[in-house]
Amino acid sequence: MMHTGVGAESKSVCVAPVSWKPLPYSAPGLYCASEKVSLKIDAQVVPAPIEKDLRIADLEPTTRHRVVVLCDGKPQQSFTFRFSDFKASQLCLFLDEAYKTVQLRDAKECPWCKCK
Repeated sequence: MMHTGVGAESKSVCVAPVSWKPLPYSAPGLYCASEKVSLKIDAQVVPAPIEKDLRIADLEPTTRHRVVVLCDGKPQQSFTFRFSDFKASQLCLFLDEAYKTVQLRDAKECPWCKCK
């Protein structure tokens, strides 16, 4: 688990359930079964949630975080972010169904992120 700095507000990311459904026009290799998807945020690897949301809490508010989407342990896509790039301290990570890309937004803009 990551620790927040002294006096810093704890930040978190809510991960919406991942549902990878193969599309008939997808290129081979772009599809990954939901149960094989995992997420790596910094050094922490977690299985992608399938049924209900998952909160990744206690992220350092001032550093750059790296998110890697893994399929069967192999990197598929990645990006970095800083909480200072967003107005909110609670973010939502979700899969864009049309393009199969991972998106990160303010949790208030994502009704499909239901972390408590």
